[in-house]
Amino acid sequence: MSNKNFTEELLQLDEVEKKFLSIAEKELKEAEFADQANVLFEKNLAAFKKYFPDIADKFSVHQPSDKFDLFLCDSGLANIIDYNTGVPFYRDAIAEQIEEQIQHVINNPVFSKINYGFLEELDNEYDFIHVDLIKEIGAAYNKAKNELSNNTCLSGKLPSVVVFGIGLGYHLDKILNEFPCAYLNIFEPEEDYFFASLFTFEWHRYLEAIDESGVSLYLSIGVDEEETYRALYSRAQQIGPFTISNSLFYQHYPSKLIDNLIFKIRDNFHEFFMGWGFIDDAFMSLAHSCANVKNRIPFFHAHNSLTNKYKDFPVFIVANGPSLDRDIEKIKALQGEVLIIACNSATTALLENGIIPDFHAALERSRATYDFLEVFIPKQYRDQIGLLTVNVMHQDVAGLFGWAGAALKGREAGTSLHQIAEIFSRKTASATIAYCNPLVGNMALSYAVSLGFKNVYLFGVDNGYIDPKHHHSKSSMYYNNEGDTVYEPMQIGSKLQVEGNFGEKVIADQFLYSGKVQMERLLLTPKAKGMSCFNCSNGAKINGATPLLSEDIIFEKMNINKKQVISYIKNELFYVPDSDFDLEDFLDFENFEKLCVTLVEVLEDEVTTREEAFEQILKHIQLLVSLKETRFGHHYMVLEGEALYLNSIIINMLFNYGNDTEILPYYQNVKKIWCDFLSQAPELYRQNWNKASDHVFKV
Repeated sequence: MSNKNFTEELLQLDEVEKKFLSIAEKELKEAEFADQANVLFEKNLAAFKKYFPDIADKFSVHQPSDKFDLFLCDSGLANIIDYNTGVPFYRDAIAEQIEEQIQHVINNPVFSKINYGFLEELDNEYDFIHVDLIKEIGAAYNKAKNELSNNTCLSGKLPSVVVFGIGLGYHLDKILNEFPCAYLNIFEPEEDYFFASLFTFEWHRYLEAIDESGVSLYLSIGVDEEETYRALYSRAQQIGPFTISNSLFYQHYPSKLIDNLIFKIRDNFHEFFMGWGFIDDAFMSLAHSCANVKNRIPFFHAHNSLTNKYKDFPVFIVANGPSLDRDIEKIKALQGEVLIIACNSATTALLENGIIPDFHAALERSRATYDFLEVFIPKQYRDQIGLLTVNVMHQDVAGLFGWAGAALKGREAGTSLHQIAEIFSRKTASATIAYCNPLVGNMALSYAVSLGFKNVYLFGVDNGYIDPKHHHSKSSMYYNNEGDTVYEPMQIGSKLQVEGNFGEKVIADQFLYSGKVQMERLLLTPKAKGMSCFNCSNGAKINGATPLLSEDIIFEKMNINKKQVISYIKNELFYVPDSDFDLEDFLDFENFEKLCVTLVEVLEDEVTTREEAFEQILKHIQLLVSLKETRFGHHYMVLEGEALYLNSIIINMLFNYGNDTEILPYYQNVKKIWCDFLSQAPELYRQNWNKASDHVFKV
């Protein structure tokens, strides 16, 4: 053998030896990593058991998919294959990659925000206290907007940070340090990635740090954009939109699921700032609720043990959408076999076609409802029709019908007062009917669910329209005999295109779209479990309701007389309040005044930075929110709309304009407006709690 060949063989053997050593070294590192990762997994599960027990229970038995590929980089850190791209999530220099991502966010921050510049120009046609207040706040907001430059600096504490994507968690510590915030929202749509992070990231230490810092953390793992959005929306309604307003968005990795969620939040961000009544609504709520109890109208027996012995009897909910016209004859043919609940102006369309509904559903609390009903529904029909409404309805409306029944409407000062009065009068506190806003159709469906009916059909519940010239049933009061529009429908917000129930695209505004979404939320509740809801309307698709053409409706023969069902509802599912039950005894003017004084005191301290101002606002709001589920819940509800809405505007202004100190005089200005209002609020409460609505319907 030549020296050359011998040398080559030695080199080859050396190369093979190096490969074996490299493989052995890698296997050793992987074995060490596996041991450490399993220990870390157990520590993390214990921490989640303490802070998020549902997550701990779920992921203690999680089985990842066959695509799951967690592996070790040369750097010694774990990596994972992205399910969407088939390539590793991270480069070998993971720390450098995370640092680049953080710097990109610092240099190009993306915020969720709303421009409140329009508030100053609002009309106050009905002389509302609320409109005067927000016009004044709007002027102060515009002063800051016009005189200061836009703020894109991320220094100091932020109201909210929204992190889209956990991956293996390597960025989470950095975000907590670089972007301190009051509310931290973390979303990971892929359960397997979060499961992997339990082996790679010290969640146990992170959760303890979050807990000690006082940051409010919200985790959403493995849920789609609809469910995640619902959770965000629900939180904004329960605690306040400041928990999501002015959020810094941080996207960790590209993903269609995450993109869908971001688009969902961005396109519907306005929804977080809807849904509260303002102080004028609260006063009407109190006045109407007190009067309806004093008038002893029947109230719905709302409790969990309620059973309906006629639960299988079919119910038609008829709203006044344009598609009602195609189904009128079907409703007419079946009217003797079904319970018909007509939603407000739909009653005029049904009567025009010889159909007398069994119940008329009315939601709008203003005096205009009384005027509308008196003008457009003749007395001989009202005497035959039952009224389904809510406790905050104008007190004169019930007297227009032969029978009227009310349920408690959620998120109302009058409802909170009613429940408090029941508790302190040693009566069983009544539940509210769920998701009964914003449309009458929402209330009618909520009633059907709450009453325990299991076969419900929707007609004219379009939540929009296909033809802009055909916006309601042409048999209704919106049109004359020639089919020309007499009353223009109200449009709230920008127009949207939504998926149709039978395929065609449907035009909706934000108000109508909210109605559709609220129906979908209602159909997901436990009370709706086992219910068959059929959407016969040629309008917006309602998830949870089965599309069904009216000509395909088939009923099983039932040996039940409809009159029996109606009598059962009126006499068994509703009750008349005791004569000694009086809500006015629990208004409690003195403690409301003490609350307002305390709220002003919290805001009196001088602040020297934007962060101090933000902390002051948070302390102030949290004090108010802490009363929500107490005996002072009605006091909270009186102030809720103004407090949550106005303080969201203040926070928006605080973080959008000027630098850390430039904004402070403008903050002092808006704070003074709010404090002056709070100082006046006790007298406003005394003067207005019993003033019913006087807003008339203009014929």
